[in-house]
Amino acid sequence: MKKEKEVQLNFFDSNHLFFSPIDILVTFIGMVVIYIFALRRRIFYWTEDYHKYYIPSLTIKFAFVLINALFYILIYDGGGDSIGFWRSGVKLTNLLFHNPAGYVQELLNWNTNGSMYTNFNLLTGYPDSRIYIEKESFFVSKISSLFSFFCFNSYLLTSLVFATISTHASWRLFMVARSYQLHSDWQLALAIFFVPSVSFWCGGISKDTIVFVSLCYFLYYLYKIFNEKSSPSWKYWIYIGICLYFVYHVRSFMLLAFLVPFTYAITSRLVAKYRLHALPKLSIRLFFGAVIFLSFVYFFQTNTAKSYLQEAAIINQDMRTNLTYGQNRYALEVDEYSFTGILKAMPVSIFTGIYRPFIWEALDFSLFINGLESLLLVFLTLRFTLSANIKERIATIRYNELLTFSFFFIVILAFFAGFTSILFGVLVRFKAPILPFMVLLLTSYYQTEKKSEEITSSS
Repeated sequence: MKKEKEVQLNFFDSNHLFFSPIDILVTFIGMVVIYIFALRRRIFYWTEDYHKYYIPSLTIKFAFVLINALFYILIYDGGGDSIGFWRSGVKLTNLLFHNPAGYVQELLNWNTNGSMYTNFNLLTGYPDSRIYIEKESFFVSKISSLFSFFCFNSYLLTSLVFATISTHASWRLFMVARSYQLHSDWQLALAIFFVPSVSFWCGGISKDTIVFVSLCYFLYYLYKIFNEKSSPSWKYWIYIGICLYFVYHVRSFMLLAFLVPFTYAITSRLVAKYRLHALPKLSIRLFFGAVIFLSFVYFFQTNTAKSYLQEAAIINQDMRTNLTYGQNRYALEVDEYSFTGILKAMPVSIFTGIYRPFIWEALDFSLFINGLESLLLVFLTLRFTLSANIKERIATIRYNELLTFSFFFIVILAFFAGFTSILFGVLVRFKAPILPFMVLLLTSYYQTEKKSEEITSSS
C-alpha cells in the first residue's frame, strides 16, 4: 500500500512521463482555457487596434516556451534548471498533501534546520539537493509549487502558466511605453513581444522569468503612481514591494539594476521639469549623481559586495578552465577582483553583455538566433549614432524617465551578464531582459523625426 501511494505521488515526476496521455490532455485543456480568456480580452477591447498584438504575443511566448521545454526534455533527457525547479516544486506539492504544516514551514522558510530530510520523505519524494541548498533556486520551486497543484503537476502546463503571466507583464510594459508616444505600435510590439531570446528564456519556469515579470510590473506601477492625476492607490506601493521582494529572493544583486536606474529616472523627471532653469537642473544632477556614486563606493566596501566578488572569481575561474562546459565561451582580462579591477573590466563587460555573441561566434545551432539578434542590435546602434540628429536623440533619452531607466538598466545588467557569464550559453540567458529595453532605446527617435519630416514636407 505504501509503495502504491509513493508511485501515485510521483507519477508525474518521471523522466519518461512528460508526454503521458494525462499530461498532454491537461496541457491541451489548460491552453484552451487560457486562450478563451485571451479572446474575451480581445473582444472587450475590440475598438482598440493595438490590442490585436495580445494573442499573437501569447502564441509566440507559448511556442518558445514549449520549444525550450522540448529542448531540455529530449536533448538533455530531462535536465536543466527549469525542470529541476519544477521537480522540486512537485515534491513541495506532494508535501502539502502529506504534511501541510511542513509545507507551510518550507514555503515560509521556517525550516531553520535547513535539512530537506526534516519534512520530506520517501512518500513525498526529495527535492533536488542542488536546488534545495540554494535559497534562490528553491524559491523558484516554491512559486512553481503554487501553480503545479492546479496544473496537476504537469511540467508543460505549469510552464505555460508562467508564460501567460510573462505575457501579461510584457503587456503592462507595452502600455507604459505606448503612453510616451515615442514609438509606433508595431515597433513596440516587435521590441517587447517578439524578441526570440526574451520569449525563450523569460517565459518558462526560471529565475529569468521572475526577474523579467517583476521588472515589467515594477515599471507599470511606478508609472501609475507618478502619472495618476488623483492620489495613487496605496495598493500600488504594495505591488512594487512584492516585485522587489521577488527579485531579492531570486537574484538579490538585481536590486541594483532596479533601484539605481529608478533613481536616475527620477532625476530625469525633475530635470525635465526645470529644463529651462540651469541652476536647479545642474543642482539636481549633481545631487543625485553624488548620492549614486557614494552608494556604489559604500556598497563595494561591504561584506556582501566582497562575497559577490569572491563568488564571481570562483565562477570565472571554473568556467574558463572546466572543459566540460564546451568551447562556446569568451575571455575577460581581469587582473584582480576588486573595485578597481571591476572598473577596468567594466567597458568590455558592458559591450559583451549587450552585443555578444557576434554572428561569427554563434555558429552553434542553439546560439544562431542570438547571433542574429546581436547583428540587429549593432545595426540599430549604428543607425542611432550615425545621424545628424544624434544630439536631439540623446536629449530625448536624457529627459524621458522611461528611456533613462532603460539606459541605466541596460548598462548595469549588461555589466553583470558580461562580467560573470563567460559561457555564451549563460550570457544569452542572463542578458535576455535587456533586449526589449535596448530596442526601445535605439528606436526612440522614430515618431518624433517622422512627424518633423511630415511637417517639413507639407510646408
